Amino acid sequence: MSIGKYFNRGVMALDAPHIGHVVKETDHNLVIFGENNERFDIPISEIKTTGRNVLIGLTMREIYEKYFVNRNSPIPVDDIVQEWQLPENVDMATYQARYPNSLFSRGVRILNEDFVGFVMKETRDKMVIFGDNDERFDVQKSKIKEVGSNVILNMDNDEFKTYKVNNLTVLPK
Repeated sequence: MSIGKYFNRGVMALDAPHIGHVVKETDHNLVIFGENNERFDIPISEIKTTGRNVLIGLTMREIYEKYFVNRNSPIPVDDIVQEWQLPENVDMATYQARYPNSLFSRGVRILNEDFVGFVMKETRDKMVIFGDNDERFDVQKSKIKEVGSNVILNMDNDEFKTYKVNNLTVLPK
């Protein structure tokens, strides 16, 4: 998985010093999570400058009017999808449950089925989860109970909160 040059950077509007941070970059869009459970899917063509932060060449009002998206909507993917073939006579449900190809951008829930965020990066033994209000959680994959359309963690909310890390901490390799 390629992270891209905008991943995890702060995002500013012409009239707002901080509207959120980039959680995903596709071929054409930036997915930005804001501080108040907001999400914006902004075309890369709207970027005015990039330095330490990404400056969008629009006012906050224009961004809301054009690019506000429900935070729980599916995260967009790149245009190019690589083809692959399954062996013959495969039970797809069993195959996907046993061998998920990636946890990236899947929703994450805890035992009582509360939604806690999205997987934004994974390593061999950890996953980085971005939750509400610019929160970041680094959780061991051994805490996964089940993987389907969502990742379900074998823990309650109190235990989940113990995995919170500073957003500015370097991502695991």
